[in-house]
Amino acid sequence: MKFDVIVIGGGMSAIMCGIALATSGKHVALMVKGQSKLNFSSGSIDLLGADEQGNEVEDPFDAIPSLGPRHPYSKMGIANVVHNAAMAPVIFEGAGLSLYGDSSNRNHYRMTPLGLLKPTWLTLDDYITLDSRDSLPWSKVALVNMQGFLDFPAEFVAESLRKLGAECDMCDIKLGTIDKLTSGPTVMRSTAVAKLMQNDGVLNDLARKVRSAMGDAEVVLLPAVFGLDGDDTAAKIAHQVKAPVKFVSTLPPSIAGTRLLSKLRKLFVQNGGTFLLGSMVKSAKMAGDRVLSVEAKNFPDQDIVADHFVLATGSFMNGGLVSSTDGVKEPIFGLDVDYAGLSGEWSKENLFEAQPYMEFGVATDNEFHAIKDGRPVENLYAIGSILSGHNSLKLIDDTGVAVMTALQVARQI
Repeated sequence: MKFDVIVIGGGMSAIMCGIALATSGKHVALMVKGQSKLNFSSGSIDLLGADEQGNEVEDPFDAIPSLGPRHPYSKMGIANVVHNAAMAPVIFEGAGLSLYGDSSNRNHYRMTPLGLLKPTWLTLDDYITLDSRDSLPWSKVALVNMQGFLDFPAEFVAESLRKLGAECDMCDIKLGTIDKLTSGPTVMRSTAVAKLMQNDGVLNDLARKVRSAMGDAEVVLLPAVFGLDGDDTAAKIAHQVKAPVKFVSTLPPSIAGTRLLSKLRKLFVQNGGTFLLGSMVKSAKMAGDRVLSVEAKNFPDQDIVADHFVLATGSFMNGGLVSSTDGVKEPIFGLDVDYAGLSGEWSKENLFEAQPYMEFGVATDNEFHAIKDGRPVENLYAIGSILSGHNSLKLIDDTGVAVMTALQVARQI
């Protein structure tokens, strides 16, 4: 098999890079090993939520120049970050995803399943967002859950809303259709509930019961178990309850992430992209400082050839990096990995401190060519969370780095 570009991975960075390349006319294949981390996504794109000292930032573009030289944004330069940040919403819109984000590129706040507020850059339009950490746009809120659904800790969300000054009425809605999930082999998780909510009869039953229970609330907040098949579910419910409706993220698996993944995959295929699903790349053939081909377990003894290769296999969680007492390794190409010290120094005893291992990753030059044996590989790039030089939990920049580096490498190719 021969392609212009092979992207190894199936997460946000891989799919965004694939879309950008396919849209430009390249013959692109995504080699996807298994489930994507997008299934755990909050439904937001976090460009940069905090600085190196852990302080929240209002304008991520103002804070980027102060990042360390190894950060991916520093490598590509602020001008390229701004350019790619303008491209990203166009791609999301082309996929049929409606996102909220301030036109001046200021961060807003999303609400986590535990009611915490986190700074972010873009959020699915039907999810609850706040422009300020200190206040809500509503004084009275109806917080609704379905009886038996345990992956939405509504008490934590209600407490957060009350601290923000809102009167919050909690409502548990009983739906017979959902009750059946607890008596059979299907577990009552967000994906199972979301499939039931695709039925107009179930949705109408929910809306009727919400309307009778919400009183004079100015807005209805529901757990994000809607929208598998489209972005208009909130509007449908709002029409019936006669009030705005917003969703709050649930514990994983995430319907927001599933929707993002589904829409982006569809756009990739519409632009001529090819998925090689279940493709665990096990080895590569190289000549000098170039990759010639890769081989996958489900295509034994068959070389998959391309002019360019993009590594987007993620960090430790996805198997893009593997660790042992001997060190940290990248398993496919044997690339150089930036990590420090002995294994006992990779983490800190206090869970809430910044963990050193979070900054480990593949070494690259400033154009994101992967480094092997101290030399850049001419036609191999690394993007997303496999990159070294930033702590995504501390800086709140994981999806931002994924998107920005994906689009930067696509432009270079």
